[in-house]
Amino acid sequence: MDYLLKEVSFSTCDNKFFGELEKEMLIPNNLNIYGRLKRATSLKGYKLRLEFPDETVIAYLKQPLSNTVEGKRRILTYDLEDLINYDDYWWLPTEADTEFSLPLNLLPPFPQLNPVDLAISCRPDIAVGVEAEVNTTIRIKAEQNIDNMFLTMGIPPFFSPGVSMAITGYSEDSITDPRQFVTSPTRKFPFPRLSLRRGDTREYQVKTKINADLTGMTSLKCQQDLVKTRLLLLSDSSATEPPFNITVLDDEGQSLPVERTISSTILQALAQVMYSPFSIRRETPKQQRESMLEVPVQ
Repeated sequence: MDYLLKEVSFSTCDNKFFGELEKEMLIPNNLNIYGRLKRATSLKGYKLRLEFPDETVIAYLKQPLSNTVEGKRRILTYDLEDLINYDDYWWLPTEADTEFSLPLNLLPPFPQLNPVDLAISCRPDIAVGVEAEVNTTIRIKAEQNIDNMFLTMGIPPFFSPGVSMAITGYSEDSITDPRQFVTSPTRKFPFPRLSLRRGDTREYQVKTKINADLTGMTSLKCQQDLVKTRLLLLSDSSATEPPFNITVLDDEGQSLPVERTISSTILQALAQVMYSPFSIRRETPKQQRESMLEVPVQ
């Protein structure tokens, strides 16, 4: 095994939230294992063995070869040949190299797997007017050591007809022209290394401008998707660390040595505010003046 990568992806409960995102709203939903095999002449009889806590509830996208409980561990076993990614054909000329992948879904009760505390708030959370600006704050606090981090904040691909949006301000960069997305760190090669130690905190500010063309609006949708946030976290780990244990067994049942294991986490959240191009302003009723009654002195 050249490397083994374990991935957990999170999203908000309904993929949307209004004004603020709380940590409890992020739930783990997808669980994936990726591996790369080198110098393999045959995989016949090879197995992938996974160990989970017995209370973990998993939805299978691929039926396991066996599903058993040993003590307080649930054991899943797959034929490795059934997990080879034959659609990704880059490895065909190499003959002895290949990759495998196993996607799974987590069901409630969800385990605690989030390595960071991600908080998002929008101010104002209720925007009005043909032109409106909203400031979004993304705050990240590391609860574990993170070796590599990549954050993308962008305009959602779909929004209401007659409404256009653009990012006009970003705390990490001087924006002169409107953008559709911003990143931290910047996209370039070689890729910059942005790491966090346990307890470290980073905060980002994004300004989004909303413009409405009343002639192009076909309906009035009060809830407006504002900023799509995607946070990728990578950390070196071992095959036996949470959220589960992984072992690749050869045809004799002996485990293969794993050269490197990477644990990755993907957090996705779609910020949402209340928005209307129309505002209602009520005039303060004028106080009626009391008329004075003049009475002659008797």
